[in-house]
Amino acid sequence: MNFEDQILFNEIRKGNKAVYESLFSEYYEHLVYFANKYLYDQQASEDIVQDLYVYIWDNAQKLNIHTSIKAYFYQSLKNRCINYLKSLKVKDEKNIIYVEAMLDSGDESTFYDPELLEQIKQVIDQLPPQMSKIMRMKYIEGLKQAEIAEKLNLSVNTVKTQLKRAKDKIREKLFLVTGIMFIL
Repeated sequence: MNFEDQILFNEIRKGNKAVYESLFSEYYEHLVYFANKYLYDQQASEDIVQDLYVYIWDNAQKLNIHTSIKAYFYQSLKNRCINYLKSLKVKDEKNIIYVEAMLDSGDESTFYDPELLEQIKQVIDQLPPQMSKIMRMKYIEGLKQAEIAEKLNLSVNTVKTQLKRAKDKIREKLFLVTGIMFIL
């Protein structure tokens, strides 16, 4: 944690509401937007972000943050979103919302349906070689588009186009396999 973050968090530990409100104002909208990319539910996203802030205020004395406050917010929020999605127990046979969130997060370790994960990997294997490689780098290795472009000596726009086309193909093939429309 950098020096400025240490000072801010120490102030929160002391109960400084002005600092707490400042952090709320600075990050709230961005965090809600981030959560909504997982949940596709504005109200649930707002609720989870507010719960995170309440948790930080109530547990400031116990928290031991080693990263920046911003990194802590985003990682905690990601975990809360994933837990929320798991708790929904969506009954659409293949947990579409959950799959979307996992593909967006690039964290295959949190998939709880190994059969579906295997189907997704098989579809990725059937893509043209470069498209498949880009999808793996993005969603399995968790690289950013700029990193992929640099490693493959491509433009970022080419990577974006390949990802969009790959998602369209994956959506189409998974629909054929499962009969469920994916909204990647």
